[in-house]
Amino acid sequence: MNGKIRKINNFEVNGKMVKFIERKPTFVGADTKGIDRKFLNLAYADGQRNQLDIYLPNQEQSNYPVIIDVYGGGMYFGEKSSNKLNGALQLLKRRYAVVSPNYSLSYMADFPQPIYELKAVIRWVKAHADQYHFDDQNVFLMGESSGAQLAMLTAASEANNQLQSEFGGNLSYSSQVNGVIASYGPYDLAMMPAQFAVLGQTPKFSETGAADSFEGMMLGQQRPLDVPDLNVAVNPKTYLNKHMVPVLMYAGKQDRVVPYIQTINLAAEVAQKIGSQNVELHIVPDAPHGPSGFMNETVFAQKEQFLQRNLH
Repeated sequence: MNGKIRKINNFEVNGKMVKFIERKPTFVGADTKGIDRKFLNLAYADGQRNQLDIYLPNQEQSNYPVIIDVYGGGMYFGEKSSNKLNGALQLLKRRYAVVSPNYSLSYMADFPQPIYELKAVIRWVKAHADQYHFDDQNVFLMGESSGAQLAMLTAASEANNQLQSEFGGNLSYSSQVNGVIASYGPYDLAMMPAQFAVLGQTPKFSETGAADSFEGMMLGQQRPLDVPDLNVAVNPKTYLNKHMVPVLMYAGKQDRVVPYIQTINLAAEVAQKIGSQNVELHIVPDAPHGPSGFMNETVFAQKEQFLQRNLH
């Protein structure tokens, strides 16, 4: 190869698979062409990572229900308004406002700082409802991959009055949301290797379960199996109670990054607490990890119907 390094799909170098955290992903922005009203780089709290972007529908009305979209990236990569926002932006035409916040990644701050930040985002949105034509009675969380984990953690812990802080202020406003749309999230990190094994699937990243896996980095660069208390603390199941909000959950059977049964298991736990009528689950047979298998009109319509059902 004449001494040159060759990359294939960001996962292979010189014929050797690289670890998730060794990748060099390139930022690709969301497709915001044709969006007339956007407000970028607004501070929701002090700190370099504590900014958000707002996108409003072109059709003017007094108040828009709000989707706060939490990007994924193993909590090791990610930026607001990346191409991972494209699915949420599809709901602009259905007259929902979309908010894309940044938050602290795993090497920047320890758990539960990202939860404190997302709760600050929710309160900021409600506090600025008049300025940006938000409907402060109808705010939803949406997340994919590690963003789904954070979204579910935020909603579940708020319903249980746990993981609370004064970070970001606006404390006269609630951090409660109406519902969560969560796609292919990792929830019980310690179970991932065993779940791949029983599914007969080979993980995309051979370090899955190790201290230097993305899930290990979430837990302070420790094997999830070695820190059971911390593994429990980052699992949304831990915080579920009868006050949990409705959820719409997705996963793909061809996911080799996060076992799809992570989603099934958590959906069942939520249903046990708040009833199966408040849980909608879609397992897509051919979908891999990532947005590509879920960027279609069927999914967009399902999301819109879920949102409409849970408007106040």
